[in-house]
Amino acid sequence: MTTTRWIDKDFSNMLKPNWLTRPLNENDSGVFKEIRLVAIADSPSTVWPTAEEEEMRTSAEVQAKLQQTASQVVFGTFFDGQLIAIAGLRRESLVQVAHKALVWGVFVRQEFRKEGIARHLFECIKQYADKTGVLQIHLSVNSENQRAKNLYESLGFRKFATEPGP
Repeated sequence: MTTTRWIDKDFSNMLKPNWLTRPLNENDSGVFKEIRLVAIADSPSTVWPTAEEEEMRTSAEVQAKLQQTASQVVFGTFFDGQLIAIAGLRRESLVQVAHKALVWGVFVRQEFRKEGIARHLFECIKQYADKTGVLQIHLSVNSENQRAKNLYESLGFRKFATEPGP
């Protein structure tokens, strides 16, 4: 696993007019759980948790994950009412590390990849981070996931550590 940190880089908003991106909320818990299961099936070695663990999450747990707070937000992109992409940001709550946040759960349905959706989700995350005082955005990526590593590097993330596997 490689851990990277955001290096500020400007890029244009690439969202197409027929896509809608917004923070998800408790009412989106069903479609969120569905896309998480699709993400796990698509890349089981790169997504936490396992499909079994995700299936066992209660509605209340999923709703809590989607509740936007000063410490967390999950953005979703919709096309024709279907949730096609997600990305979350979780900020540290302790004062001394509140300037740091972690991107998690980035996924774009396979048929919508290479359309700029992930870049747009990162722009939304960056704007939210700026508004909430986040100065450093971190993420982890499976070292085998070259597609994701290429995206993150193109967005300005830089590798700063490698965590050995089990």
